[in-house]
Amino acid sequence: MKMLQKTLRSVVDNPKHIFKLAVQGIFVGIFAGIMVCLYRFLLYSSESILRNFLEFINGNIFLIILWFIILTILGLFTAFLVKWEPDSVGSGIPQINAEVKGFLNTNWLKILTAKISAGVLTALGGLSLGPEGPSVQIGGMAGKGISRIFKESRTDELRLILAGSTVGITAAFNAPLAGVIFIIEEINHSFDKTLIFIALTASVVADFISKSFFGQATVLNFPLYNLPLSSYWLLIVLGLLLGILGYVYNVGMIRANDRLAKLSNVPLEIKFVCVFLISGVVALFIPEILDGGHFMLNMLDVAIPSLGILIFLLVAKYLFSVVSFSTGTPGGIFLPLLVLGAFIGAIFGSVVIPIFGLESYLIYKFIVISMAGFFAATVRSPITGVVLLSEMCGSTESLVAMLIVAIIAYAVPMLLNNRPIYESLFERLLAKNNHDFIKDHSKHILSEYVVPSGWKYTGKPIKEIPFPKGCIVVSITRGGEYILADEDITINYADQIHMLMDSKTYPFKNDEMGELMSKVI
Repeated sequence: MKMLQKTLRSVVDNPKHIFKLAVQGIFVGIFAGIMVCLYRFLLYSSESILRNFLEFINGNIFLIILWFIILTILGLFTAFLVKWEPDSVGSGIPQINAEVKGFLNTNWLKILTAKISAGVLTALGGLSLGPEGPSVQIGGMAGKGISRIFKESRTDELRLILAGSTVGITAAFNAPLAGVIFIIEEINHSFDKTLIFIALTASVVADFISKSFFGQATVLNFPLYNLPLSSYWLLIVLGLLLGILGYVYNVGMIRANDRLAKLSNVPLEIKFVCVFLISGVVALFIPEILDGGHFMLNMLDVAIPSLGILIFLLVAKYLFSVVSFSTGTPGGIFLPLLVLGAFIGAIFGSVVIPIFGLESYLIYKFIVISMAGFFAATVRSPITGVVLLSEMCGSTESLVAMLIVAIIAYAVPMLLNNRPIYESLFERLLAKNNHDFIKDHSKHILSEYVVPSGWKYTGKPIKEIPFPKGCIVVSITRGGEYILADEDITINYADQIHMLMDSKTYPFKNDEMGELMSKVI
């Protein structure tokens, strides 16, 4: 009963409660910001150590043998960490998605330890994995840790987890706004004003911490110039190309994951050691494609390689990313797919610029636009992609061009019935864990649902709406005011319905509510 009252206070004592959560959001921003910045620093240091070591061995056969022995040890240690904490596997974004939807209840301290440690090992091994997905999980678990310290209700714990996840994107890219939009568009899928306020608070604090560590420079420093309006039709072609290649990326990544998942009789240690050894071979022959892809982005910043080299590095990076990620080694695909988008843009620009007599510097415009478009095609979060690249470049001059390409690139794989990459990974995570949802059945979760335009039940009283069994409408927010629920109260467009659910059935009732709210006339 005490926990139930605490959950309901998030509605009844709304102003005070939101202020308290905002204060906790500051703590989340500090803790998660420090954790993600630490992770980012360790990965950058590991990548630097790897590059220096590869220069040091310089064809020495004995040092090369030593290098492969080290890789074997790194693979074994990574497997040990994943076995110690299985939910540290892979990107981390599907795990956060499962956590806030009620399918997982992970140990936040073990996740932080395993994810950061394993990330350092994979970076030392040179695997083509990015830090951003793990940063989202690290930030989310830091938020969960703050929630446990303050002994918050499950509802507010989920909000603090999402606020921490925002910090992951913020501190990784110096992109506070993109972090907030990402959790709305990709994870939460609803407009919760309280959550957004908390997330913005945490994001701003974390952004200050990140810039204190790494400086205020933007992530990308490409010179950007306006594309002539007469050449805007090229954006349609680029959007179609990115949509098709995004489809290929998703299909290849998911099929590789599924095939390796069928090799359940192969020990995890063998899988990880094999991918680390493959990385060792790659390091000797194509070191440019190692790690997340900062080196490849720097290549484009210094000078655009020839068309043949661009195509070769694009294909090699894609294949190496598939091999690195499909084994389940801890690491993300966020940065590698942005790098692939950049190289697609560079290839596109290298072809169309001489053919149509465009200025050579416009190739950087195509690079940035393609990064946003490829993100939209694979992740299926076009707004996040556009805002993220705007913040990474520190400029909104390419906003309209990015929107055009992102919309087209988003539509193509959707028309081909291709699922977003993180949604596919989320479904496989649930299948693998056999819907191992939260164990504490005594807690309640308060969820918020916004009535969409044209909803089938708009104008009907609560008693006539087929809400899922066991779910209680406790209040409605209308025009900024809270209305305590009554069975005769009618539901209007844009109402925010506050629904109380038992955590035992939350994952399934939340899905039922999602289906109910999607019924439009």
